Amino acid sequence: MQYISTRGETPASNFDDVLLSGLAPDGGLFVPENWPQLSAEEVAALQGLPYPELALRVLKPFVGGTVPDAALAGIIDGAYEHFDTPEIAPLKQIGDNEWLLELFHGPTLSFKDMALQVLG
Repeated sequence: MQYISTRGETPASNFDDVLLSGLAPDGGLFVPENWPQLSAEEVAALQGLPYPELALRVLKPFVGGTVPDAALAGIIDGAYEHFDTPEIAPLKQIGDNEWLLELFHGPTLSFKDMALQVLG
C-alpha cells in the first residue's frame, strides 16, 4: 500500500517509510492512496473475533505486505498482552439499553494504548 500526503507535495511512500517519518516532509499527514474495501461478508466475519485477531485483520491491508503476517500477529499479540483484561476493550452494560466501552485497561490506563501499544 502506498501513502500520500494530505498536502500533495510529497511522493507516495510505503508503510515502512511512513511509520518512521510521522509527518510528511511537506507538513501534511500521510493517508492511504487508496482505501481498502471490505465486503459485507468480510465485515460480518469480524464479529466476535478476539481483539488481537480483529486488529490483525484490520491492520493487515494498511501494512501492505511490508511486515510478514506472522510477524504482524506477533507484534499485535505482544502489544495487547499487558492489558489487564483478556477482552482488551470490554463492553459493559450499565443500563437497560446503555453500554460502555472500557478503553482504559492498557499499561498507561489511557485510551491511547489501544492504538499506540502496537507501535511500541
